[in-house]
This record gives sequence, C-alpha cells and structure tokens, in this order.
Amino acid sequence: MQPIDSELFRKLERIVFRCLIVSFAILMVWSTGLFLFEQLVITVHAKFIGIGSPDLDKFEYDAKLINYQLMGFFKLSATILFFIPWLVLRLSRKSLV
Repeated sequence: MQPIDSELFRKLERIVFRCLIVSFAILMVWSTGLFLFEQLVITVHAKFIGIGSPDLDKFEYDAKLINYQLMGFFKLSATILFFIPWLVLRLSRKSLV
C-alpha cells in the first residue's frame, strides 16, 4: 500500500477552508444587506413577483421568513459541505505525520 501524500491533504484542507470562509462571507453580506436595507429588498422582490402595495404588508412577513429560512439552509449547507470536511482533514493531519 502506498503512503498517503500529506502535502495533497494540506492543499485540500486549505481549499476547503477558503471555501468555508467565502461561504460565510456571502452569508454575512446577505444578512447585513437584509438588516440594513430590509424595506428595499422586500420592495424589489415584490416588484419582481408583481405584488402591489395593498398586499405588501402580507408579503413582507413572508419575504422575511423565506430569507431567514434560506440563510439557515445556506449556513447548514456550508457547514456540511465545507466545515466538516475541513475539520476531518485538519484532525487527520496529525495522524498522517
């Protein structure tokens, strides 16, 4: 059996960590934009869908709820796809050396 190349695992670990950082940066920009420009975001989305101003109050709650659910899904996905593999690569590096 061939020995495992630890340099390859270190490079892979760095790539996965960078992907984790980028995904959480996207999440931070998204949540900051929603926090600071909440009404603008809701109005723009309402215009895309074609919701008039009489129904905007009903749509506002749904839009916030959908955005927060999508942020939670994005964070869960980033954790599963990037954090857990990074953690496994990081912890297994000690046993490879």
